[in-house]
Amino acid sequence: MRPLLRQALILLVLAAIPALISGFMHRELFDDPSLAGDETTWAQVYAWQREAGAATSQPRILLIDARPSESHAASHAPGALPLNPAHWEQQLPAIIEELGRAAETRVVVYCDDALCDTSRTVAERLQRELALTNVFVLKGGWRAR
Repeated sequence: MRPLLRQALILLVLAAIPALISGFMHRELFDDPSLAGDETTWAQVYAWQREAGAATSQPRILLIDARPSESHAASHAPGALPLNPAHWEQQLPAIIEELGRAAETRVVVYCDDALCDTSRTVAERLQRELALTNVFVLKGGWRAR
């Protein structure tokens, strides 16, 4: 009986190690109580996208990349449109056109990382200038994936 118990404990420890590593690597998937009211996570964005794809009554998701145009051109989230303060007047019409396609749209603004405030600046400006109410800032930015 003892060898069987020892083997079971060894298997349990061996299974727990990768599970803990995976949990640590994907910690953003868990609810984050430190989110402000206008912040969201990639996990929530993915959940909203699944809901929007499954039911036509769900709000659409519009991702806005607030990083510099060069960063957006190099790489961005699929479907994200660029909108940064330096090119606001040139980039805003595409955002307005996209917003006009669906009455209810969740807007998620991201920039590089948690130290970047540009996403918050863009989100606040969208709320102020376009009177949008469903605007969220991606916590941790683009790199929080």
